[in-house]
Amino acid sequence: MKTKHWTDYYHDIIKGGLLLTSVLLVACMVLMIVLLTGGKFPAPTTTSTDTQAETSAPHIPSGSTNYDHVILPETPDAGIAYQDKIIFVGDSLTAHLVAREVLTGGKLTEQVWRTENNMLNLNSEVTSAKIVYPATKEKMTIAEAAALAKPEIMIITLGTDWGVTYLNETDFKACYTALVKDIQKASPDTTVILQSIFPVTTYCANLTNEKIDICNTWVKAIADACGCPYLDTQSVLKGDDGALPAEWNVGFNNDGIHLVKEAYEVILNYIRTHAYTAG
Repeated sequence: MKTKHWTDYYHDIIKGGLLLTSVLLVACMVLMIVLLTGGKFPAPTTTSTDTQAETSAPHIPSGSTNYDHVILPETPDAGIAYQDKIIFVGDSLTAHLVAREVLTGGKLTEQVWRTENNMLNLNSEVTSAKIVYPATKEKMTIAEAAALAKPEIMIITLGTDWGVTYLNETDFKACYTALVKDIQKASPDTTVILQSIFPVTTYCANLTNEKIDICNTWVKAIADACGCPYLDTQSVLKGDDGALPAEWNVGFNNDGIHLVKEAYEVILNYIRTHAYTAG
C-alpha cells in the first residue's frame, strides 16, 4: 500500500475546502430566494402564450355588460286599457304609430308625442327639442309636456335617428340619460320605460344590426342607472338571420328601417304582454 505524501493531504484539504465553500454558497443562495419570495419558491416558468392564457382577464368589449335584470318579463295580455295609458315618445319610428293608425283614435290619437317633422334626434339637443303637445298644439319640451300631463306610463324609443350612427357610448348614454332624468324630475310619478331600438333589414344602408345590438346594451345600462324597466321588443322583430324581415319594411324607397302596420301590431302586442306592474 502506497503511503500518502504530505502534499496529498494538502490537496485533499484544498478539495474539501472548495466543496464546503460551494455548499455554503448554494445554501446562501437558497436562503436569499426564500427571503425574497416570502417563503415560497417561484413557480416554474412557462411559455409567454401559456402565461397570458392563465393570468390575463378576458377582454370584454364595450357594450357587452349584461343588464338583463331590467328587462320586463312576459305577462298575461294587459289589454287595450293598459295600452291606452301609455304616452309614446321617440324618433320617426315612434311618430309613425300615428300614420299606421294602430292606437286608439287612429290618426287623431294623443298618445304620441312627436316633433313637427316627426324626428327626434338622440343628441345633445334632445332635452331642448320641442314636441307638439297634442291636447293644445303648443310646442314644448318633453319634460314640460310631462309636467303638464303627468302620464302614468311613458315609453321612450330613441337611437335610430342620429344616436346609433353618430354617437359613441359615452355621448349616447349622456344624451339619453339627460332626457330621462328631466322627465323623472318633471313628473316623478310617471313610470318611464325604455324600449329597445328596432332592428333593420339586411339591405339597410345607414345602420347595422351589430351596432344596434351594442346600443341596446347601452339602453339597458341607462335603464338600470335611472331605475327604469326595459322593453326588449327588438327580440320579436328579428328574423332567423337577426335582421328585420323585408316584408316589414315600408316607405322611403324601402330604406330598411321604417315599419308596416303589421310590425307595429307585433310591437304593441309585445308591450301588452310584457306589461309593467308596480311593486
